[in-house]
Amino acid sequence: MFFILSKVLFFLIQPLNWVLGLMLYSLLAKKAVRKKCSLLLAVVLGFFFTNHFIFNEVVCWWEVETVTMDEISTPYDIGILLGGYSNPHIRPTADRMNFSRTANRFLNAYELYRAGKIRKILLTGGSGSLRQNHPSEAVDARLFLLEAGVPDSNIIVEGASRNTYENAIFTQKILAEKYPGASCLLITSAWHMRRSMGCYKKAGVQFTPFSVDHLTEVRRWEFENTVIPDRMGFAWWEAIIKEWVGCVMYWLQGYL
Repeated sequence: MFFILSKVLFFLIQPLNWVLGLMLYSLLAKKAVRKKCSLLLAVVLGFFFTNHFIFNEVVCWWEVETVTMDEISTPYDIGILLGGYSNPHIRPTADRMNFSRTANRFLNAYELYRAGKIRKILLTGGSGSLRQNHPSEAVDARLFLLEAGVPDSNIIVEGASRNTYENAIFTQKILAEKYPGASCLLITSAWHMRRSMGCYKKAGVQFTPFSVDHLTEVRRWEFENTVIPDRMGFAWWEAIIKEWVGCVMYWLQGYL
């Protein structure tokens, strides 16, 4: 039930829907004052959510800075890679791996392996869709790694989890049963790391966090960065607001 509710809530927390809702209300409202106020608020929110400078300052505060690759001197036994880096909706799919905008999660984990910083890669993540009609992401990623030359003995697959909480619970079970005492590196997006760390700590997994896929950029004062609207703004804010709400919901559920 929680999984289904989280999908419904996701629609309600999208900033673009707020702006569109206010614009629609301004058209339907009968009182002139309400029309004017709702339209003005829609414009203000539209500017706020498409201003890249504002977003960059917020995400700089939110993202978790962790150890970097060059600071790892002793290889970790296992790199735990959280899913969310592929897009099963892109076609064609039969002959390739289609990555999403968070592809750096996967690519940086592969870099860690090639650099000898992790000995094995644990792929955790099934299908996050409501209907569960997409193949397991971890299973697909395993095939990609095999094609890239990674031995099957160095790939661990957890392909049943649907969210971060289940990632942690199912991963803990695998580690406890097959790899007790293994040193682990937790690999996920910097903006997703807070929730991930909370879930894995709650599950009893010992790990070192390794942030990838950062959204934070170098602070720039250029006109196009501070005044001109960024068409990707709504999408980036959507990810961060989803993460904030996710942290609250997980805390209420006792997952953190």
